[in-house]
Amino acid sequence: MTQAMKDMPAWGISLVINLSILAIFHFVVYHRPAEFDKTSITSIVDDSAHEEELRFTETAMDQVGTEGDASSLTQSLSAATVVGKEDTPLDEQVEEILNPQIRPLTDSMVIEQQGDISASVDVKGSSEKIERGVEGAMDRIAFEIRSSLRDRKTLVIWLFDASSSLNERRSAIADRFDNVYRQVGEMGSTDALYSVVAAYGNTPQLLTPEPLQDIKELSTTVREKIQEDKSGVENVFGTAKLLLEKYRNWHKHKGPWNKLVFIVTDERGDDAPQYLEEVISLAKRSQTRFFTIGNAAIFGQQKGYVKWTYDDGFVEYLQVDQGPESAFPDGVQLPFIGSQSDWRIKQMSASYGPYALTRLCAETGGMFLITQESRGPTFDPAIMREYSPDYRPVRLQADEVKKNAAKASLVTVAQMTYDDDLPVPELTFRAYNDNILRTDIGEAQKPVAEIDYKLRRFYEALSAGKDDRDKIRESRWQAAFDLAMGRILAMRVRYFGYNQMLANMKVSPKSFEKDDSNMWRLVPADDILSGPEMRKAAATAQEYLKRVIDDHPGTPWALLAERELSSKLGWSWNEFSQPIPGSDGVTRASDEEVARLLLADEERRQMERKKASKPRDKPKL
Repeated sequence: MTQAMKDMPAWGISLVINLSILAIFHFVVYHRPAEFDKTSITSIVDDSAHEEELRFTETAMDQVGTEGDASSLTQSLSAATVVGKEDTPLDEQVEEILNPQIRPLTDSMVIEQQGDISASVDVKGSSEKIERGVEGAMDRIAFEIRSSLRDRKTLVIWLFDASSSLNERRSAIADRFDNVYRQVGEMGSTDALYSVVAAYGNTPQLLTPEPLQDIKELSTTVREKIQEDKSGVENVFGTAKLLLEKYRNWHKHKGPWNKLVFIVTDERGDDAPQYLEEVISLAKRSQTRFFTIGNAAIFGQQKGYVKWTYDDGFVEYLQVDQGPESAFPDGVQLPFIGSQSDWRIKQMSASYGPYALTRLCAETGGMFLITQESRGPTFDPAIMREYSPDYRPVRLQADEVKKNAAKASLVTVAQMTYDDDLPVPELTFRAYNDNILRTDIGEAQKPVAEIDYKLRRFYEALSAGKDDRDKIRESRWQAAFDLAMGRILAMRVRYFGYNQMLANMKVSPKSFEKDDSNMWRLVPADDILSGPEMRKAAATAQEYLKRVIDDHPGTPWALLAERELSSKLGWSWNEFSQPIPGSDGVTRASDEEVARLLLADEERRQMERKKASKPRDKPKL
């Protein structure tokens, strides 16, 4: 030991020795085995926990669609909120929960159809309208598969809706399989690409227990092996959960695998409350991206329509569950009085897919590919990006809704209008004589008292949130609240005036100015004759509706506001003539003749009803 070391205190000697040891460790290199790729994530979902819950069998899947609670965390979802958070600051964790990175499409996202694609495209979190329908969607899918293969080996899972309404779309996709896999093959070998085909309805169907590479076998499986489901039940999320659990550890070769799931459907699915959160958690852990080839949701509506052709060639549009696009109802369901095109307005495109499927795609880095729009108006995707639905978990949205009285009251009233349909009032009345006129008016007045009661309930419930309206920051909620307030007020003014006009006519029937007139029609008018309170309500309604039009142009809310304002809020009587049924053109008759003609007309209608064909057996889609 040197003299310097002898003179050094004990703590100094200890420091030198420890620094020397650390220097030696600095040059020691640990070689990690290749198969433990740093990007792989091991699922912590317990196999035994779900072994008996769902199965790919031909028997009924009893557990799907029952006893779910969207606001509670499943065992696997609870675990998912903890795994991987240790190294993330708490404030970043909270920010990610409240504001997940769901980015809209940009115009620069161009899909190459041919040749090699050298750059990856981030398509996380939105809906995209696909030109050329299924054909365009399959080109997009080919791009996604090629991009995945460039990164690593890939397992593709095709998950088909097995209902009757999807026959045509399933066939179209089977026709495109060869082209898709040919495009994928242009980038090189497809030895690292395997595919699975499954289907769902009331029960899941696994049609390829072992993943395939034979393209022809895939096409044959889709065409011939899917058993058509006629239950009308769509358990897509429960089936997705089964697939994720079955293939989360599958690998034909060692090393990490990408997994892509392509859901093909025209509906929203029935079991999201039971399985959505768990499916998202499982997908993230297994690095599985979900894409949906589906229909746009109907704006603010639960029901949409799909075209159905019967065996005899008769074509009909049947109701299916296609919406809504948001987690909570935020659009009041009110009729347009006297509108001949109400059905088109009720079939407006939401510009997004239904909430649960779109959120599944968004959370996993996929995309909802809209291959079919509604038969109603559509809107510019660039404008609608600002009005994207909230794709965060329902429980988080519910907490925020509760904290804002305007949002809470809007959701309450929107749900009330779903539950209580308002009938469209009768606007034409027979005046063959005063007795018939009074009878028709009396029948028309019967539902008005109930309608007025409901409208007052709607208005009082929505008014409870008025003070929090200016605290709303999201454009979607602003437009929805203002439209709801404007429409409810306008409807109150209309129905109140309508009832007053009928009451006055019933007490003192007006005289016709023309000799051949025998009918009265109520038509919208500028003058509001039902008092100052209703005139004030009409002015307030117009303020709300005009604000929607000015602040949210080019949106469904603005279109509905314009439609509401296009019809004046007051009423006036117009006279006209029409032949008395069964009278060979007669418009005037004595009381005895009118009674006889009406009786004959009723007998004729009864005979026509008896001769009518038996109602068709509508399929469950």
